[in-house]
Amino acid sequence: MEINSIGIGKVFVHGFESAVHPEINIVKSLPTLSVVQSVRGSYRVSVENTGPVETGELGVFIAPANLTQHINEFPGADGTMLSHWIFFDVEINKSHKLDEIYSFPLLMPARYNDEVFSIIENARAAKDLPSKMPFLVRMVNILLEIGTPVESKNALTSKLKNYMEENYAGNVSAAELCGIMCCSRSAMYSRFKEVMGETPVRYVNNLRISHSQDMLLETDLPIAEIASAVGFRDQLYFARLFKSITGTSASEYRKLRREIAAKT
Repeated sequence: MEINSIGIGKVFVHGFESAVHPEINIVKSLPTLSVVQSVRGSYRVSVENTGPVETGELGVFIAPANLTQHINEFPGADGTMLSHWIFFDVEINKSHKLDEIYSFPLLMPARYNDEVFSIIENARAAKDLPSKMPFLVRMVNILLEIGTPVESKNALTSKLKNYMEENYAGNVSAAELCGIMCCSRSAMYSRFKEVMGETPVRYVNNLRISHSQDMLLETDLPIAEIASAVGFRDQLYFARLFKSITGTSASEYRKLRREIAAKT
């Protein structure tokens, strides 16, 4: 595809420096393209069915929008981690998101590490979006250099992601999934895994746990209410699954992550 225009929106440039807990598996799915660098310490990250990879210090990982990320954070020699990132939407030709028409390696080639560090730090220091734009544009150019064009984002993948996001807290219907994929119930499960990289149950459970992690940090709701709000009717099952996926209990996750947030 010939690129005639590039638009940048929904920009969030930030970072943190704090003690971290490697035993916690952070599950998240962000609505924007993510470029994340570990300045001190290291990430272990997988994105849906890709990875895991270790970034090492100054390593950079790239996560397309709306894909489930599994992240562990490892401190540097001084016992803390320093990290920074750019989350942004990049629109190509006023019609496609960059991460819809290009695929990217999960781990950015190391030759870009120093430049990415400079880009993110300069973007963080800039006072407003116009001042950030030159650095964001250079980041887009790097992504174009290392990305591989694809014909288009699989329309079926997009439909399934939208359906799961809209219905994860309620009833994810096998019949509706069959309708979206135009297949029989017997073929639906294997077809879903082929397209999404996971079974429907595992996909929706990861999505529910991701949303529960957000609620644990952003609200003071009791854990039982959070479990119900994200679609779990059995609190004991939620507790077992949360610990299985993240490596810690929901209450301990809330405590540890809030302690980290308070230090940033």
